[in-house]
Amino acid sequence: MTDILNDYEKAMAVLDDLAKDYLVWVQTDLENLEKAFLQAQQTSGEQRKSLIRENLFRTAHDMKGQGATFGYDLVTDIGNHLCRYIERFDDFDEKQMNEIKIHVEALRQIIDEALIHDGGEKGAFLKQKVEAL
Repeated sequence: MTDILNDYEKAMAVLDDLAKDYLVWVQTDLENLEKAFLQAQQTSGEQRKSLIRENLFRTAHDMKGQGATFGYDLVTDIGNHLCRYIERFDDFDEKQMNEIKIHVEALRQIIDEALIHDGGEKGAFLKQKVEAL
């Protein structure tokens, strides 16, 4: 039993070390998300749909998968909401683009302000804002 506890403690220490670096390397994902959004915003029709369904969705999916692991539950929640939002539509007009932008901006704020766990009042506001879409 002691070996299992020691292994668990070692694993948690590794995760703690990685969490310290999370804000550094999540910037790449966030920049890719913003880039995909801007590219989609400058196009329309099938090209826009492809950029959103492939590039933007994939990056949001990766971010949601990693967020909670490192204490950024809001990244997971809002990333998941963005993925489910994208799945709801076949086409993305200006209304959908504005609502995707709200998700992307929320993720940027979470990372920029290092809103860990539920993010407190700011986190609740951001989560409510995207869930209303």
